[in-house]
Amino acid sequence: MSKECINPYTVSNSDFTRHIDVICPRCEKKAIVIGTSLYVPMVEHEEKVRFACVSCGYAIKYANTPKMIVYVNSRGKPKYSRMVYQNAPIDPFFGFSVWYKMETNHGLLWAYNLAHLLVIEAYVASPLRERNEIENKNSSLASRLPKWVSAAKNRSYLLRLIARVKLS
Repeated sequence: MSKECINPYTVSNSDFTRHIDVICPRCEKKAIVIGTSLYVPMVEHEEKVRFACVSCGYAIKYANTPKMIVYVNSRGKPKYSRMVYQNAPIDPFFGFSVWYKMETNHGLLWAYNLAHLLVIEAYVASPLRERNEIENKNSSLASRLPKWVSAAKNRSYLLRLIARVKLS
């Protein structure tokens, strides 16, 4: 995935959930969540999603995580499911903090993986952000970014921060 070919108006945060770099909750080093699309049946999540840390060996399968009560039906019977978190600086499956996260003067900027960060970096670096006749989607990555990210006055500051995070 090169940053030149991905238009931030055609992708969303959920397009980057197949490989997520996270902070291991045990050793606090870089680890990985192998995920799936957020819009597949829960059975597929349970089969394919897993977490692994190379540094300490900690590993979890999504199927082994606890289920929560999602709602109670009309007969009073609780329905259980696993939660999927969207558009937050945590991985959507386990809730672990993402690796590519930076605190700025204006708020938090984060990415699921390096490819996600490169798309954000290309968007920030671009002085002219054209949709090229792409329809307006409120779920697109570019539309979900805060206004301070697209402000020209923050461009060099954000690019410096992104470069620093890419090296980590």
